[in-house]
Amino acid sequence: MQRGLILLLAFGLAACSSLPYHAKPPKVSVADVDIKSLGIFEQHFDVGLRVSNPNDFDLNIEALEFELELNGRAFAKGLSRVSVLLPAISSTVIRMDAVTQSRNLIQQIKTLPSDMLKAGVPYRIIGRVKIDQSSRWLPFDQQGVVGREDKPAKGKII
Repeated sequence: MQRGLILLLAFGLAACSSLPYHAKPPKVSVADVDIKSLGIFEQHFDVGLRVSNPNDFDLNIEALEFELELNGRAFAKGLSRVSVLLPAISSTVIRMDAVTQSRNLIQQIKTLPSDMLKAGVPYRIIGRVKIDQSSRWLPFDQQGVVGREDKPAKGKII
């Protein structure tokens, strides 16, 4: 009995030590959103997620799950098994399939001012990332603006 408890404790400590105590979760933001397919009941989008590793060690991402809000309203959800080695202090764009229901898309169209498309649409992305170094998922919650049209600077070019 005592030997079993010692083994259980040793395995538990080994599992906890696989992810450094100072590990920071990856930062996830929206790089772009493109229409993939439109249907009567649901729509599919190709979402580019910029995933940044703020740690001084590599992260091997195994899966990613997210919910995307646009302009303060639910928009789309995505879940995928991915296999991405993200080097220390670097970032990459991961392409993900996201699905939205027709009612969510209709609400976005009804409430989104047309001038906001040029200025950019505020978003919030909430989710979690699974890495191979831990049995638990690492959460993320990020806000930003997507779709902003960059305007050329006014003035003369010399």
